[in-house]
Amino acid sequence: MEFTWNLTLFDWLLIAILALNIHWLLAIRLSRLQSLKGLQLGNWGPVIMIKTTRWLTLIDRLSRPKRFWRGAITAGIPLVVLGMLSFLALFLLLTLTVLRTPPEPSVYTAPRNVLLIPGINQFIPLWWGWVALFVTMAVHEFSHGILCRVEGIRVKSMGIALLAAPVAAFVEPDEGELFGSEDDDDKPKATRAARIRILSAGVIANFVVAALALALFFGPVIGAIAPMDRVVVVDVAPGSAADLAGFERQMILLSAGDIRVDGLEDLVATGGGDRSLSFLLGDEMVDLGLGGEFVRGVVVSYVFEGSAADDAGIVPGATISEIDGVPTPDWESFRSAMNSTTEGDTVVVGTNRGDYVVDLAANPDGSGSGFLGVGFSGVSANAVYLDGATFQEFPAGSFLAALREMPRSGVFGVFTLMGLPFSGIPGFTEMGFPGFAGWITHLFEPTGWAEPLGGKIFWIANFLFWVGLINLYAGLFNCLPAVPLDGGHIFRDMLSMGLGAVFKSEAKAERMTRALVTLMAWLIFSSLLFIIVAPYLAHGFGG
Repeated sequence: MEFTWNLTLFDWLLIAILALNIHWLLAIRLSRLQSLKGLQLGNWGPVIMIKTTRWLTLIDRLSRPKRFWRGAITAGIPLVVLGMLSFLALFLLLTLTVLRTPPEPSVYTAPRNVLLIPGINQFIPLWWGWVALFVTMAVHEFSHGILCRVEGIRVKSMGIALLAAPVAAFVEPDEGELFGSEDDDDKPKATRAARIRILSAGVIANFVVAALALALFFGPVIGAIAPMDRVVVVDVAPGSAADLAGFERQMILLSAGDIRVDGLEDLVATGGGDRSLSFLLGDEMVDLGLGGEFVRGVVVSYVFEGSAADDAGIVPGATISEIDGVPTPDWESFRSAMNSTTEGDTVVVGTNRGDYVVDLAANPDGSGSGFLGVGFSGVSANAVYLDGATFQEFPAGSFLAALREMPRSGVFGVFTLMGLPFSGIPGFTEMGFPGFAGWITHLFEPTGWAEPLGGKIFWIANFLFWVGLINLYAGLFNCLPAVPLDGGHIFRDMLSMGLGAVFKSEAKAERMTRALVTLMAWLIFSSLLFIIVAPYLAHGFGG
């Protein structure tokens, strides 16, 4: 007997709650052991804490060039302050934007994708994400530990926190020596300047590792990857012959019959009639058959909301092959056909998904011609379709050129890079860029120094890409001036130093500091919560 599992969101919620409680019981059980093979065991709720003192000798050795570490971290503190101010401004601007115009619920606003946790966030790959996160946590915490020893603060232990998988690495300094206690007689051993250096060390280390990893990724690694000419299935019309035959998006076409296919012209040259097509789907070879004549057209990348095309039902991915019977095999012919129309004309738009009757609007450029309301890729819109399957040449060379351009684009390039895993590169990839993984690896090949490595060059590329990005994300997030983040403690010490110079009373300065630090933490964490729930409060949970 065959069973089919159809789990609802409620079912998954129950499974998650059950798994959390089992993990909690395991954490309590392990904490009662207290130690296992020299490791100290404990728990913080369902999180299992594993501590050790074995690596403290290594931290002591690494901290010996004290003058070097003090100088390097002191030089990096302005970078931390810049990161704190710029990311806080960006974060509050995002909050204000969501407040004014809450986005509709989508894959981008899903709570799972707001949290940058590999395997939970669907845009961050599980394996490479966790590898990068482990490197990020290790670099961050080791840096804190080294600066603690440089400043004479005792490090009691170091370890990892587990919630099914490692969720954090930590160094446990002597809290009394670092922060003091609420007892006024128990002053901290660390000065404010020393504490700022200790707390800044993790963020600075993350920024340095991010810079090195991304410099290697965009430099010698991308330089050793060459594009290949490939034809890719970019759209399959639902219910079409191609859909029923098993065609899928992102299939890479290798040959038609016995003819190798490197471009659209090779494909069209195979002529009409029945033909067998060979594809790469992942790492598997797949043979599928289709019949008929290829039709040339232009692929719609996006449809303007409320436009004539939107009202008529045209969707992104549709391939327009004619307008009122006039063929539009390429972008130039499409533009010429549209220029011959006027506002208010009713035209029949022929596509791979059928014909659409469209009442054209006025062109925003004031030319008087009709306006359809569709947009095309800035690289190439030309395509051919057959029985519901649309084929395009993937512009691998232009894709690499767009990647290489990011570091040269200044601040805009940094923002583009940070959004790359989620938005991808417009005109090339949809729903993000996971690195050189899956189908996209078949569009490139190693060259130069990387040629002997074969496909392993993509492992190096993915490692550097995700280590660089995760370190950058972690460094910026930790810059936020909200306790218990590093930026919150740094903000508190800097504020205390500034207010101490303004107010003659140290007690008054301390009270003002605590109030402002608490207010800032409330503002940031409530804004984060608002960003997560606003789309669902504004548009409902069924969006």
